[in-house]
Amino acid sequence: MIKETRNLLVVLLPLLLLCACVEPTDSSSTSGTSSGSALNANPTVPQERLTKHDAALRFLTAYIRLDRPMALRYADAKAVSKLDWNVPHRGNIPYYDDKMLLQFHGGWARVYFQEIDGSFRVSDLEVHRR
Repeated sequence: MIKETRNLLVVLLPLLLLCACVEPTDSSSTSGTSSGSALNANPTVPQERLTKHDAALRFLTAYIRLDRPMALRYADAKAVSKLDWNVPHRGNIPYYDDKMLLQFHGGWARVYFQEIDGSFRVSDLEVHRR
């Protein structure tokens, strides 16, 4: 029983960590109210206050999923356009460290941020290919 539980944790822990980086869906933000629609209409207005680390992890989650629309919620189009969103990672999962570096198969990128009303978003990437 203990061995089965340990094996299950080994399989599920990476998924749980990845899910922790994802913004929960709020049904009120998709309502027809003018404040909700105005907030979603302008991607540069932060929906919540994010630290640099939070913004980078959410951007990384989008990149791991190859989910460009999600990435655009946390990064400028200029930054998003510098990565290849069409090539699957094939087990080479990208990661982000607190030195503002995004590591991925085939290279790395320095991550730059912009602060907007006390919240951060990825403003640019300096991509270096191997």
